[in-house]
Amino acid sequence: MRQPDTTLMPGQLGTTSLDPRDPALRSALMRRAPGGAYEISDADVVRAIRAWDARGDTAAVRDLCELLVDRCMPEFKRRSMGLRHRPDLREDAIMAMIEQLLREVRNPREQFMLSNFIHYLHCLCADCFNRVLREEGLSYRRDERGQPAGRPKHVPRALVDRLDVPSAGESDDTASRDLPESGDAYRERLGALEAERILFFLSDPLDQKIVYLRVIEGMQWEEIATLCGKTERTMRLRFEKAKVTMRTHLEAEPHDD
Repeated sequence: MRQPDTTLMPGQLGTTSLDPRDPALRSALMRRAPGGAYEISDADVVRAIRAWDARGDTAAVRDLCELLVDRCMPEFKRRSMGLRHRPDLREDAIMAMIEQLLREVRNPREQFMLSNFIHYLHCLCADCFNRVLREEGLSYRRDERGQPAGRPKHVPRALVDRLDVPSAGESDDTASRDLPESGDAYRERLGALEAERILFFLSDPLDQKIVYLRVIEGMQWEEIATLCGKTERTMRLRFEKAKVTMRTHLEAEPHDD
């Protein structure tokens, strides 16, 4: 019986030379050259993953994929720092980056990562990060000063779920009957979006938190000071300055006639 041809095509740094089960090779895969780059490049790891995948060796593919994710993880974390105030969303962004990386690594038609893996990785991170922002209604157009301009491009996913999806035990007929009869849900959505947009005028996360706790949550100054670890006087002063900042930006916005 004729054996299948397992010869690697030219340019595939092959399955025989990059076997993750070889202890000596595993240490070599994590070793860096004096300039800081890996001795075995990311593109070569991708070629090896595809070569092992063509042979049907899932164990080798899994080991090399885990290695590649470990290599990329510092970049994933760095590129998702903009969501560090929302750990749940940051984790979603990192998971999206990992999923897209592994999907495209095993796609032989994806050739750009082989020619410039670093640039490919930067584009991947930016795409996934911006996708999470759009899904959560956090993506804004910016003016020449870098300030949010207009309304968010999308309604936050969590807000849509809370307002539009029937609760457990509630039929679709009930949900469709309640919403048209009252504009409260829509006013709540618009109000939440407008409040979030205005809060983005404040560059300091602490100021955003103070305004949110005072205006949206209706908390007392003593409670806010305890949560923020500051004095009540500091909370009041920062709140007043934040109001001036938000009012200035709102007054500077163009108004429709």
